[in-house]
Amino acid sequence: MSEDSGAPEGGNIFTRWFKPKQTENVRETIEDLIEEAAENGDDDFSEHEQLLLNNVLDLRDRKCSNAMILRADIVAFPKDGNVIDLAELMVKEGHSRIPIYGESMDDILGIVHVIDVVRGVLRHQKDLKVADLISDKIKFVSPERRVLDLLKEMQQEKIHMAAVVDDYGGIDGLVTIEDLLEEIVGDIEDEYDHEDEPVICNQQNGNILIDGKAELDEIKEVCGLDLSEGLSEEESSEIETLNGLIFHLVQRMPARGEVVNGRNGIKFKILDTDPCQIKKVMVVMPQAAEAQKQG
Repeated sequence: MSEDSGAPEGGNIFTRWFKPKQTENVRETIEDLIEEAAENGDDDFSEHEQLLLNNVLDLRDRKCSNAMILRADIVAFPKDGNVIDLAELMVKEGHSRIPIYGESMDDILGIVHVIDVVRGVLRHQKDLKVADLISDKIKFVSPERRVLDLLKEMQQEKIHMAAVVDDYGGIDGLVTIEDLLEEIVGDIEDEYDHEDEPVICNQQNGNILIDGKAELDEIKEVCGLDLSEGLSEEESSEIETLNGLIFHLVQRMPARGEVVNGRNGIKFKILDTDPCQIKKVMVVMPQAAEAQKQG
């Protein structure tokens, strides 16, 4: 069945924005609006709205290989395993769905949902097998599959998980609906995601390793570095975190590995990001940078 069959003329937002004949015009229009708002200092788009729009535009050419959980990080369970062990694994990892495999990880049979596991345990079903609990099918896709296309298909087919396979049928990684949505909106945390205190760590060479979510007041309190120096009163009231400060300096989401120039010779080296936030930053102090040059 073709992607457009049975669809209304208007379609959903992704269909309307990314029709082949309209893509470049719409893309250019949105990019121009964002750029114009940034240059004129307009409040048409908040920083978060700009990030979301940019992420949607970038997502058009993004492939599954860039959004997948790598094979080494997949949490899966063998079909011949014990149901109680599966339940304990789900509790430990905080996952409501887990892929089940046969002979090896390259033989994924389907998905088990936590509700089916709990139902079976509560009923004290004897001889209950993990394979009997498989209730969801899994989709197999190429690493080159476009993220937007896969998101649309998974939504239509009511599939929550897709396995990314190589040319030889081996499993390269795993993609979930949540992973695809996070490509647009950033990390989605639930009640089982444990939020640790932001890291602010002084290095021996004088640099400082800081989480992007760390607040500027907290950074000043912990290591005596006032990063809000030079900001106007209005800017200071709006910019609370290191993440917000760096975005304010460059007016976009910097790439991993990029170095952003701050004030007073300070540089921010971006160590880790997701689509909507900077996760880890190395604050390179002027004296440390000079020492490295001389060394």
